[in-house]
Amino acid sequence: MDIQELIQRRFTGELNNEAEYIELLVQVFAVLILGLLLWRIMVVFHRKKKAKRKPSAYFDNTFSKSWRK
Repeated sequence: MDIQELIQRRFTGELNNEAEYIELLVQVFAVLILGLLLWRIMVVFHRKKKAKRKPSAYFDNTFSKSWRK
């Protein structure tokens, strides 16, 4: 098959692209899952880091302690 036949089949719809579409869908789902996984890992590390921080007493005053009551 030469280039001209390949182009003609491509534009007439004879050439099947299902394998490329499936590969693209697999890549999309892999990126999505990997992104969600990395996001959850970052949340866990951020919570650990936030728990280690020493709370500041600078903003503690009577108004800030009782304004929600």
